[in-house]
Amino acid sequence: MINDSQKDLLKEYINVFVGKAANMLSEMANQRVLLRVPEIEILNMQNDDKFSWPTDGLFSYGHIISSSMKFGRDFSGRALLIFPANKAKLLVDACLGEIDSDDLQPDSSQLADTDFDVLKEISNIILNCVIGEFGNLLGVKLDFTLPDVEVVFVSEAEQQLYLKNSVHILMFYTAFTLEKAKLDGVILMVLGMNSLNMLISKIDNILGELND
Repeated sequence: MINDSQKDLLKEYINVFVGKAANMLSEMANQRVLLRVPEIEILNMQNDDKFSWPTDGLFSYGHIISSSMKFGRDFSGRALLIFPANKAKLLVDACLGEIDSDDLQPDSSQLADTDFDVLKEISNIILNCVIGEFGNLLGVKLDFTLPDVEVVFVSEAEQQLYLKNSVHILMFYTAFTLEKAKLDGVILMVLGMNSLNMLISKIDNILGELND
């Protein structure tokens, strides 16, 4: 479905796109944001493939904050911003300028309605940036929904995200860390078959130009 050359180039673009979003988050939270190399998977839902929530030291199970944004037109899918719920208040307060590196508040999952409003705005900015960069790459206009922010419990026994609405799905995720707040999170995107084909075709065109 996707060869090593296609995957490597796609990773390069994703790294740039997420890097721009990380710069925005860095400015909002007034602290450095560290990125990890993106991971890319192709899932075949006819084979009942499943994608595990990223668990490489970020959060193996428990309550998480999941911000989900749908986007559409010719290129469509869903993007998510995920991080541990017990760190959500730190992120909110950091972006509001209410804490600094010498005065970090304890972990807390107690969020007021105003905190969810801030999380929704943060998610809107970050996910819009990533999705918009994909649109620029493909030269297409995209419609966005406002992000849905919810607290989700991921049990130790059930760490799978099941995606039943498409046959083949491209999924990527990249982890990030806010240095001062010690907050780890994940940006994740899901694409269906038509959008996957469009993206691979564009990547092939770029590879062809590079090899000429």
